[in-house]
Order: sequence, then structure tokens, then C-alpha cells
Amino acid sequence: MKLSEFLKNSKGNPPSKSLVIIGVNPIIEEITSNPELFYDMLVCSENDNPPNLKITIIYESDDENFNQSLFYDKERSKKKVEFDKIQILKKRLTGGNRKSKKASGFIEAVQDCFPRAEHDTERIKEAMSRLKLFENNRGHKANIIKIDDVIWYSITLLDIPTLDNYNKLTKDTNAELFNQFSDYIDNLLNVDKKTGEIQGNIFLSKAGDELIQLYDNDSFPRGIAPRKAFYSTEFQRYSVWAFIFNRKGQLLLHKRSETTQDNRALWDKSAGGHVDLTDSSTVITAKRELVEEMFLPEAEYTKYMSANVGDIIDFGEWNLNKREEKHFIDGFKLLDESDWVVFRATDYENREIVPMTIRRKSPRKLHIKIKDDKGNILIKNGKEEEIVTTQYTRFISDVFLFIAPDGYIDNESQMNKLLHAAEIAGAASAHKLVSIDELVKSVEDQPDDFTDDVVYMCSEKKKILVEFSEAIKFIFQK
Repeated sequence: MKLSEFLKNSKGNPPSKSLVIIGVNPIIEEITSNPELFYDMLVCSENDNPPNLKITIIYESDDENFNQSLFYDKERSKKKVEFDKIQILKKRLTGGNRKSKKASGFIEAVQDCFPRAEHDTERIKEAMSRLKLFENNRGHKANIIKIDDVIWYSITLLDIPTLDNYNKLTKDTNAELFNQFSDYIDNLLNVDKKTGEIQGNIFLSKAGDELIQLYDNDSFPRGIAPRKAFYSTEFQRYSVWAFIFNRKGQLLLHKRSETTQDNRALWDKSAGGHVDLTDSSTVITAKRELVEEMFLPEAEYTKYMSANVGDIIDFGEWNLNKREEKHFIDGFKLLDESDWVVFRATDYENREIVPMTIRRKSPRKLHIKIKDDKGNILIKNGKEEEIVTTQYTRFISDVFLFIAPDGYIDNESQMNKLLHAAEIAGAASAHKLVSIDELVKSVEDQPDDFTDDVVYMCSEKKKILVEFSEAIKFIFQK
């Protein structure tokens, strides 16, 4: 059976309200080779006023594809598909590069079906807004196709099913099972009740979304999830905190962007970020975050500095019980003038010095846009209306201490020259250098001006900041 013949509602017509495909592996070749079919459905729905048909395709994650390929039994499977081939087919659907929103895939192929002489770009924009493509990062329950009031479903066991393996379901044949599938679909789609917009639940992602390793609250890895999923206390994500000092013992702070979604315009630690799925260790993450947030060559703003990741020298754990400050003096003399230094911060637990890893629940102030019934953001006095709410997240964070090279951030002028690009780009709204005494006093006097991370460090882990700052002054005394 051809896919076009399969996508019929109970009246035998193409979908007029909703087409939802969950699990694409059984039909991915038919989907990617036939964008005209989906173009035709979108265009035909323009006969309705307003157009009603919404098409949502939810495809398998890389983890799901890998697990399926492992499960196939070479002796028993009739349609075994290797993981590499599944990934090639997936790239045709998504456009290939996860981090690139410009890569050509199925969405672009459908859009290319519109006549080249078409000048009504608003028409194209409206039609394409009704075609959504998501990745499901939370496990694959079944292959499902819902065409208005008809549901077809199949399961994947030893083989990838074909259309012939799908079972038809309507309210008349089995109302209870139909409702269960419908509820499952509704949960995945997460349709805004006010605007009717399909948003996708927190575990669905789009091409280009940041994906992060998810840990349970016992710190065991449990899969991958989009960043938006982590405003929850049911699980955790792994991150790094970086505290960057100059050779005077002053700490660099950055003020978060005026447009970021959470903790907007609050003073924050020097740098930080989530552990990338490809990072082999958190010190690699810390170095990468330094590169990205200080705009070294591997980052977007390559012309602003001459250093690179190789110039960040790992001096191991910061432990004055094992190595006194004077131990480092000769070591620093051997550094090149562009070399940065990184230490892993340590803590005192059960009478032992251990690497500092912070596990805690933390509040985040979220700025959420207010929309009208049509999904448009409300504007008042020339500004977008929004509400501010506090949501909690759990995280595991390794803490790292950096020392900048001589002449990079020794004063305000050098700091501004180095970090001006970050502020222009909107990555930060401001930077400043402070002594630890100044920082602690500011946090005590005006805690609401700082992120919860900074408040925590100043109240619970002040000792490490003071100790490191004073050691720097001793090591580089002139």
C-alpha cells in the first residue's frame, strides 16, 4: 500500500484537521522521497477558512535508533536495518546537522514544492507553520499515525514494521484503546489550549536545540533531554562553574543578558555551562566554556584573542595541604605569556580533601511572554508583555578556578577591551572585577542582584574563593 492511500480518515478522505505521525522508521523512506504529498495536503487545506490541517511528525532519537538496531536478531529478523543506515535516513528527514538550522531536510523539501514564481510569502509562511517536526527523547512507545478520527498503530519487535503491520483503530472499534492513544498523542503534542499552537512536551526537541545528559536524583545517567526539560526537580543535569581571577586576585563577574529567559540581568559567576554530550571530562567542559564566553579563537569571535584551548594549562586539583603556594611560583615562570591556568576546586568532606562537586536544588527566575488567543505576543508601551515566575532545577556542578594571563583582565580597560564583543553580541550585558571581600559584602547587602549560584558560593563556599584569591596575590606579588 502506498502512503498516500494509507493517509485517509474515516470518510476515506485525506486529513482535514490533523495528521500526526509518531515513529517514522517504518515509513521514513516514503516520507522523505515524497514531500509533494505533504505539500498537497497543506495546500488543499487552504480551501478551509482559516486553514485547519496541522501536520506533526515525531521521529526517533539517536538513542532509540541505536537501541532498535541492537535488538534486531540477525538470524530471525527479515528486515534488519543497521544503525548507520537509520541515521542516514534520519538526516534526510532532519537536514543532517543537529546544530544547524539552515541544513536542508524534509521541511525545506516541502517548502520547495511551492511554485518558484510564488510571491505570496505570507501564504508560504502560514502553510509551513502548520508543519512541525520534533524528535522524541523519552523512549519510543509505539509507531502511531493519526488521521483526523482514525488511528493506526504498530509495535517494533524483531523487525521494523511496514504499513501492512499497522492496526486500525477508531472509537467505534475500541473506544478505550482509542482514547488511550489519543491521550498519549495529546501529551506529546502539548497543544496550547488558548492558542491551539502545537508546542511539543518538554521531552520533544527541534533541530538545533541543545540536548543534555539527564541524571536521576541519585546521579545515575538516564538518557538525553532538551534544555527546556530541566526546570524540574525530578532529575538533574551536569554543569561546570568557572571562577576566573586576574593576577591581582580579583574575580571576574558577568551580568546576564537582558534578553535571556532565566535569571535575566543578574550578576553571575565568570562562566559556566552544561556538560556537552561529547565532553570526555568536566575539565574539558570548563575549558570550552572559557573559550566560548571569553571569545577565544575556537568560538565565534576568533579575532579578539590569540589564545586557544591548548593555552589553558591544567594544574590539577587545588589542594594547599599537598602543594603550598610557593610550589607554584617557579611553575608559573615557565608559562607562555598567553597561557591560562585552570585548577579543579576542592572541598573538605569526612576529614578528606575531595574534588568540589555541588549537588543542590536551585531557583531560576523565568521570563515568560504573554500571548493573545491567536498566539501573538502582547505589546504594551512598546514592550513585550511578560510575567516573571520562579522554577526550581536540580544540578550537579563541578567547580573550576582559572587564572588569566598577565595583561588580559588586570584592570577595567583590559577587561572591557577583551569582553566588549560579548556584550555587543548580547551574551552578557556587563562585566566587572571585584575582590572577594567586595563580592561577599555586595551579596549580603543586595542578594537579589545575584544569581543563586553566586549567593551559594559566597555563603557556603567562601573559603575556597578567599584562599585562592590570597594565594594568587602571594604567587604573583611584585
